[in-house]
Amino acid sequence: MERKKGHLAELRLFAGEEQVLIACPPEMVPAPGQYLLAAERGAIQATPLFFAGTWKQGFQAVKPHQVWWQPGTDLSLFGPLGNGFHLPGDVQRLAMLEMGNSNSCLLPMVKLLHYPGARVTLFSNAPMADLPPEMEAYPMQDFRDSLDWADYFIVDVPLEKVDSLIECFPQSGHQSVDICGQVLVQSKMPCCGLGKCGVCSIKVKRAWKLACEDGPVFNLSGVLQGLGM
Repeated sequence: MERKKGHLAELRLFAGEEQVLIACPPEMVPAPGQYLLAAERGAIQATPLFFAGTWKQGFQAVKPHQVWWQPGTDLSLFGPLGNGFHLPGDVQRLAMLEMGNSNSCLLPMVKLLHYPGARVTLFSNAPMADLPPEMEAYPMQDFRDSLDWADYFIVDVPLEKVDSLIECFPQSGHQSVDICGQVLVQSKMPCCGLGKCGVCSIKVKRAWKLACEDGPVFNLSGVLQGLGM
């Protein structure tokens, strides 16, 4: 982990949402699922930026709420931080579930697939961008139809909506159904990834974990077990 300088190179409207293009050294670019902490000069608190795509001078991310950065704004960058996505090489049918307001953190997952001819279906109520030809898209309410089709699941969920995972995946008493997948838990990180404040805590199996340190990508079955499934 390093701290280096970067800057906001461009603001861009993509699929109805504001995105930022961050110019930074190549070693600062986070992998899909990882994040980078960015702070304007004089700022008290850093802002997490999640990878949403590659760019020749750095990477793109969804514009954080409640920041007033403009093109040319100098940023102090720290990272990359956290555990990112790691897809098994034999995934043939990938179902992706977006439970927030942006598909941007999930779309890069298509490039991580290794199996020739793998099929991808995105379930989301967020505005849709131009999708890769190998990807289909449906409303979030159709997700349950994918449970018997997919051999792997990827979920992007805000911390405050983690409990809603119970409604998306089947239950079997108090035992978790063995579901292969990963979940990106997005949260505020006021302690800047040091794990000192506990704001981003989430129960995984029988233990409490921190999205800033232990995540933000977790094993999906472990999170479901933490919810009592």
